[in-house]
Amino acid sequence: MTLALEIALIAIAAVAAAICVALVPAGPSGRPRRGAPRAPSSPPQLVELERLIGTAHVSALQLHAYLRPLLAEIASTRLAARGVTLEGLSDETGRPLLGDRLWELVRPGRPFPEDRRAPGLSDAELATMLDRLEAL
Repeated sequence: MTLALEIALIAIAAVAAAICVALVPAGPSGRPRRGAPRAPSSPPQLVELERLIGTAHVSALQLHAYLRPLLAEIASTRLAARGVTLEGLSDETGRPLLGDRLWELVRPGRPFPEDRRAPGLSDAELATMLDRLEAL
């Protein structure tokens, strides 16, 4: 074999070896190998939203203090697209648009719950509210 051919074969073998090493999954420690692509992490907004949704199940106080402002903001944005403001709604107009439970939660001037340790939302209630917001 000629020297040029041997060098070409060695170069091809080195590239193939580098590709194989890059394709090897994470080691036993769970950390990715150097040069291996890293899994994307969740955006901070999504992490915060998941945390807020988790608090909805805990207590009425946590639901009111943490998730209510987010749901009110979403409702305001969705209503604004229809030319309506959340603050401009009354019980007679807000309930049909948002449903009883969502309206009671996001209505302007809603006081803190009397029984702050009362249960928050069930999964079904939260799903119904989110469906209602999506339908706006």
